[in-house]
Amino acid sequence: MRPSDETNMMSRLVLVIAPVVLWSSGACAQTADVTACDTLLAARRIDAAGSGHQGPSEAGCRRIARREIGTVEQRAMIGGAPYECMTIAGAGRCLWIVP
Repeated sequence: MRPSDETNMMSRLVLVIAPVVLWSSGACAQTADVTACDTLLAARRIDAAGSGHQGPSEAGCRRIARREIGTVEQRAMIGGAPYECMTIAGAGRCLWIVP
């Protein structure tokens, strides 16, 4: 095999594998859980405590699958951190997502 053939083969391999890797990482992101709260205050407290990736420690907060999140209904900026109240499948109203 010539060096140019090897380079061509590697380029083609990368073109085939890249979409699979990108798709699988997107699929993993959609299955991750986030903390959602009924009130902005509760979401802010969890964020300030740094426990957003653990079990919710505030009343009215719970872990939900990212795939259940819909569109943004409200936005707020507190101390430079963005907070969004997003529609959640089956929730009836928006919930504040801990960033």
